[in-house]
Parts: sequence; C-alpha cells; structure tokens
Amino acid sequence: MAVWRVVLLLNLALAVGVGWGYVFWGRRAERLGRELTQARAAAALTGEREYHVTGVVRAVLADISVVVITHDEIPGYMPSMTMGFRSASPKIHDAIRAGDAVRFTLKGTLPNLAITAIEPARPGTGGEAR
Repeated sequence: MAVWRVVLLLNLALAVGVGWGYVFWGRRAERLGRELTQARAAAALTGEREYHVTGVVRAVLADISVVVITHDEIPGYMPSMTMGFRSASPKIHDAIRAGDAVRFTLKGTLPNLAITAIEPARPGTGGEAR
C-alpha cells in the first residue's frame, strides 16, 4: 500500500474520531448544563417556607415533641396523610389533645418543617374529623 494512502486513511480515521468526540462531549455538556439549571431552580426553592394546614390530631407525644396529625393536602409539598410533625415549642402540646380538629402552621426549610402555631379549627374550614 502506498504511503499516501496510509496517511490519508489515518487522517480520515482521526477526523472521524475527533468528530464523534465533539458530538459526544457536546451532548454531554448540554445535558450537564440542563442539570445545573434544574439544580439552581431547586436550590431557589430551599428557602424557609410557611404552610397553613388543617387536620385532626391523632396523638400528642410531648416527650419527643411530636404531634401526629391527619392533615389535608399541603399545596406544593405533600398530599393529605397521617404523619408526625415536630413542634417548635412545648407550649404547643398544652393547647391540643387527640381528636381535636385544628389549623396549624408549619414553618422551616424543606424537609425540616416544624409546627410553630396550632389552634382549634372553626367549623367549615376543612379540619373536621375524618
């Protein structure tokens, strides 16, 4: 085989390899750019939040500062369910007992929310027993 053909084939192989490399890394860089944009958007949502929710108290665990509540949907955070929430103050436990329909305020950064205020629900506000 002539030397010029070998040189031509090597140059062609090099050009194809470099071309594929640019395509591969370009797509990867584009994907990484999208992921970075999404991560920045998620970081913007991590500031302190406050939610006002209605529900029914199922248990008060004062020794570990937890109130178990069957709550309505928390828009933008979670669907309705029964779960325990930390309470920000021991005084919160004094105002409630199991079976009470309540309105409460959750405050904090996701997912570390705590009940900062709680009061009996007024009739017709959605906090009736389920």
